[in-house]
Amino acid sequence: MSGTFFGKRRMSEDKTLAKWHEEKWFTDLHKLSDEELMRMYNTLSTGLYEFAKDAWYIPLEGDKRCPIMIAKGYKAPDNPQKMVEFQETAKILEEEYRRFIDAWDFGQITQYDLEKAVLDILEARSIAIVERSR
Repeated sequence: MSGTFFGKRRMSEDKTLAKWHEEKWFTDLHKLSDEELMRMYNTLSTGLYEFAKDAWYIPLEGDKRCPIMIAKGYKAPDNPQKMVEFQETAKILEEEYRRFIDAWDFGQITQYDLEKAVLDILEARSIAIVERSR
């Protein structure tokens, strides 16, 4: 009986992954390097960081960065000069990753979806990751 349960669960996961491959936001994630994806995954997997939505231009209220800024390794600005640099960088990244950012900001992607999508990309690139237990 447990084989049937796991078979159905795996089939469901495969359908979800196949659906992601058709999504434009998923294509944007493929632009990230393995190191960037690992940085994003490590942040996601801890569950200790709350990613910002629609916070490209107002991060001074604390460490609120979107997943792309985390992946790229940008730190939250802590002074006005760094804020200007952050905004300039954000504008550039916003153009390059528009489809992902829109999907993230409008709630079309959950953190769980993102974690699974990043794992799928990394595994497709032959980087084995042992999934954390939930």
